[in-house]
Amino acid sequence: MLLKWVKILLLLTLASLSISFMLLRLKVTSAGFGLVVNFGLMFWFTTRESLLKPTLNATYFDAYPFENKGTFYRRLGVEWYRAILLKSGWEKIRQKQTPLKKGLTAFEAYERATRVAEVGHLVVGSVVLLLIGYVLLAYSLQYARWLILSNLLLNAHPILLQRYTRPRLQRMLVKFRSLETSSVYN
Repeated sequence: MLLKWVKILLLLTLASLSISFMLLRLKVTSAGFGLVVNFGLMFWFTTRESLLKPTLNATYFDAYPFENKGTFYRRLGVEWYRAILLKSGWEKIRQKQTPLKKGLTAFEAYERATRVAEVGHLVVGSVVLLLIGYVLLAYSLQYARWLILSNLLLNAHPILLQRYTRPRLQRMLVKFRSLETSSVYN
Protein backbone atom coordinates (compact mmCIF):
# COMPACT_ATOMS: atom_id res chain seq x y z
CA MET A 1 0.00 0.00 0.00
CA LEU A 2 2.80 2.39 0.89
CA LEU A 3 4.60 1.55 -2.37
CA LYS A 4 1.45 2.47 -4.31
CA TRP A 5 1.31 5.91 -2.69
CA VAL A 6 5.03 6.45 -3.26
CA LYS A 7 4.57 5.64 -6.95
CA ILE A 8 1.59 8.00 -7.20
CA LEU A 9 3.50 10.78 -5.43
CA LEU A 10 6.54 10.26 -7.66
CA LEU A 11 4.39 10.29 -10.79
CA LEU A 12 2.57 13.46 -9.71
CA THR A 13 5.85 15.18 -8.84
CA LEU A 14 7.48 14.28 -12.16
CA ALA A 15 4.38 15.31 -14.10
CA SER A 16 4.12 18.60 -12.20
CA LEU A 17 7.79 19.39 -12.76
CA SER A 18 7.72 18.57 -16.47
CA ILE A 19 4.50 20.51 -17.05
CA SER A 20 5.87 23.48 -15.07
CA PHE A 21 9.07 23.42 -17.10
CA MET A 22 7.13 23.33 -20.39
CA LEU A 23 4.81 26.12 -19.30
CA LEU A 24 7.77 28.31 -18.37
CA ARG A 25 9.41 27.70 -21.76
CA LEU A 26 6.30 28.06 -23.92
CA LYS A 27 4.61 31.35 -24.75
CA VAL A 28 1.04 31.64 -23.53
CA THR A 29 0.00 32.38 -27.11
CA SER A 30 1.51 29.24 -28.68
CA ALA A 31 -0.22 26.07 -29.84
CA GLY A 32 2.11 24.04 -27.64
CA PHE A 33 0.98 25.94 -24.58
CA GLY A 34 -2.66 25.17 -25.38
CA LEU A 35 -1.94 21.47 -25.73
CA VAL A 36 0.29 21.23 -22.65
CA VAL A 37 -2.25 23.08 -20.49
CA ASN A 38 -5.14 20.90 -21.67
CA PHE A 39 -3.36 17.58 -21.31
CA GLY A 40 -1.67 18.61 -18.06
CA LEU A 41 -4.97 19.65 -16.51
CA MET A 42 -6.67 16.48 -17.74
CA PHE A 43 -3.87 14.41 -16.17
CA TRP A 44 -4.34 16.34 -12.92
CA PHE A 45 -8.11 15.78 -13.00
CA THR A 46 -7.75 12.07 -13.78
CA THR A 47 -5.41 11.49 -10.84
CA ARG A 48 -7.67 13.44 -8.49
CA GLU A 49 -10.78 11.61 -9.66
CA SER A 50 -9.14 8.20 -9.30
CA LEU A 51 -8.17 9.04 -5.73
CA LEU A 52 -11.41 10.73 -4.62
CA LYS A 53 -14.01 8.68 -6.59
CA PRO A 54 -16.86 11.25 -6.47
CA THR A 55 -20.41 9.89 -6.79
CA LEU A 56 -21.51 12.20 -9.65
CA ASN A 57 -25.23 11.75 -9.00
CA ALA A 58 -26.34 15.31 -9.81
CA THR A 59 -29.48 15.83 -11.87
CA TYR A 60 -27.25 17.67 -14.35
CA PHE A 61 -26.34 14.26 -15.74
CA ASP A 62 -29.95 13.34 -16.55
CA ALA A 63 -30.83 13.69 -20.22
CA TYR A 64 -32.90 16.74 -21.06
CA PRO A 65 -35.85 16.30 -23.46
CA PHE A 66 -34.09 18.02 -26.38
CA GLU A 67 -31.15 15.60 -26.02
CA ASN A 68 -33.13 12.39 -26.49
CA LYS A 69 -33.04 12.32 -30.28
CA GLY A 70 -29.55 13.78 -30.60
CA THR A 71 -30.46 16.16 -33.43
CA PHE A 72 -29.04 19.20 -31.61
CA TYR A 73 -25.66 17.53 -31.08
CA ARG A 74 -25.49 16.12 -34.62
CA ARG A 75 -25.90 19.69 -35.93
CA LEU A 76 -22.93 20.72 -33.79
CA GLY A 77 -20.71 18.09 -35.42
CA VAL A 78 -20.62 15.35 -32.79
CA GLU A 79 -20.67 12.53 -35.34
CA TRP A 80 -17.75 14.15 -37.18
CA TYR A 81 -15.83 14.35 -33.90
CA ARG A 82 -16.65 10.72 -33.04
CA ALA A 83 -15.33 9.65 -36.47
CA ILE A 84 -12.05 11.45 -35.74
CA LEU A 85 -11.77 9.65 -32.39
CA LEU A 86 -12.40 6.29 -34.04
CA LYS A 87 -9.85 6.89 -36.80
CA SER A 88 -7.22 8.21 -34.40
CA GLY A 89 -7.37 5.10 -32.21
CA TRP A 90 -8.59 6.98 -29.14
CA GLU A 91 -11.68 4.77 -28.93
CA LYS A 92 -9.49 1.64 -28.66
CA ILE A 93 -7.69 3.15 -25.69
CA ARG A 94 -11.00 4.03 -24.04
CA GLN A 95 -12.37 0.53 -24.69
CA LYS A 96 -9.47 -0.96 -22.75
CA GLN A 97 -10.27 1.22 -19.72
CA THR A 98 -14.02 0.68 -19.68
CA PRO A 99 -15.05 -2.03 -22.11
CA LEU A 100 -18.65 -1.91 -23.23
CA LYS A 101 -20.21 -5.33 -22.74
CA LYS A 102 -23.80 -6.47 -22.46
CA GLY A 103 -25.07 -6.45 -18.93
CA LEU A 104 -26.23 -4.07 -16.26
CA THR A 105 -22.94 -3.77 -14.38
CA ALA A 106 -20.90 -3.07 -17.52
CA PHE A 107 -23.37 -0.42 -18.73
CA GLU A 108 -23.44 1.24 -15.30
CA ALA A 109 -19.63 1.40 -15.28
CA TYR A 110 -19.57 2.81 -18.80
CA GLU A 111 -22.25 5.39 -18.02
CA ARG A 112 -20.29 6.48 -14.94
CA ALA A 113 -17.18 6.77 -17.09
CA THR A 114 -19.06 9.18 -19.38
CA ARG A 115 -19.94 11.28 -16.34
CA VAL A 116 -16.32 11.34 -15.17
CA ALA A 117 -15.13 12.31 -18.65
CA GLU A 118 -17.72 15.05 -18.91
CA VAL A 119 -16.84 16.55 -15.52
CA GLY A 120 -13.15 16.37 -16.38
CA HIS A 121 -13.67 18.25 -19.61
CA LEU A 122 -15.91 20.78 -17.84
CA VAL A 123 -13.25 21.48 -15.21
CA VAL A 124 -10.38 21.67 -17.69
CA GLY A 125 -12.45 23.68 -20.16
CA SER A 126 -13.35 26.19 -17.44
CA VAL A 127 -9.71 26.69 -16.47
CA VAL A 128 -8.72 27.10 -20.12
CA LEU A 129 -11.59 29.56 -20.54
CA LEU A 130 -10.05 31.67 -17.76
CA LEU A 131 -6.71 31.53 -19.58
CA ILE A 132 -8.44 32.57 -22.81
CA GLY A 133 -9.90 35.55 -20.96
CA TYR A 134 -6.45 36.51 -19.72
CA VAL A 135 -4.90 36.23 -23.19
CA LEU A 136 -7.76 38.23 -24.71
CA LEU A 137 -7.26 41.02 -22.16
CA ALA A 138 -3.46 40.99 -22.16
CA TYR A 139 -2.93 40.38 -25.90
CA SER A 140 -5.70 40.02 -28.50
CA LEU A 141 -8.08 37.57 -30.16
CA GLN A 142 -5.38 36.63 -32.63
CA TYR A 143 -3.10 35.46 -29.82
CA ALA A 144 -5.89 33.53 -28.10
CA ARG A 145 -6.78 31.48 -31.19
CA TRP A 146 -4.73 28.41 -30.21
CA LEU A 147 -6.27 28.29 -26.76
CA ILE A 148 -9.75 28.72 -28.22
CA LEU A 149 -9.17 25.99 -30.82
CA SER A 150 -7.68 23.57 -28.30
CA ASN A 151 -10.53 24.23 -25.87
CA LEU A 152 -13.13 23.57 -28.56
CA LEU A 153 -11.51 20.37 -29.81
CA LEU A 154 -10.25 18.98 -26.51
CA ASN A 155 -13.05 20.02 -24.14
CA ALA A 156 -16.21 21.39 -25.75
CA HIS A 157 -16.70 18.64 -28.33
CA PRO A 158 -15.97 15.82 -25.85
CA ILE A 159 -18.62 17.29 -23.52
CA LEU A 160 -21.09 17.38 -26.39
CA LEU A 161 -20.20 13.79 -27.26
CA GLN A 162 -20.89 12.62 -23.70
CA ARG A 163 -24.22 14.47 -23.66
CA TYR A 164 -25.09 12.95 -27.06
CA THR A 165 -24.33 9.40 -25.88
CA ARG A 166 -25.94 9.54 -22.43
CA PRO A 167 -29.66 9.35 -23.41
CA ARG A 168 -29.02 6.10 -25.31
CA LEU A 169 -27.03 4.70 -22.40
CA GLN A 170 -29.78 5.63 -19.95
CA ARG A 171 -32.40 3.93 -22.15
CA MET A 172 -30.24 0.77 -22.22
CA LEU A 173 -29.83 0.93 -18.43
CA VAL A 174 -33.61 1.09 -18.00
CA LYS A 175 -33.98 -1.98 -20.24
CA PHE A 176 -31.29 -3.93 -18.39
CA ARG A 177 -32.77 -3.02 -15.01
CA SER A 178 -36.25 -4.08 -16.09
CA LEU A 179 -34.89 -7.39 -17.43
CA GLU A 180 -32.99 -7.96 -14.20
CA THR A 181 -36.08 -7.14 -12.12
CA SER A 182 -38.31 -9.45 -14.18
CA SER A 183 -35.76 -12.30 -13.94
CA VAL A 184 -35.64 -11.91 -10.14
CA TYR A 185 -39.41 -12.24 -9.88
CA ASN A 186 -39.66 -15.22 -12.25
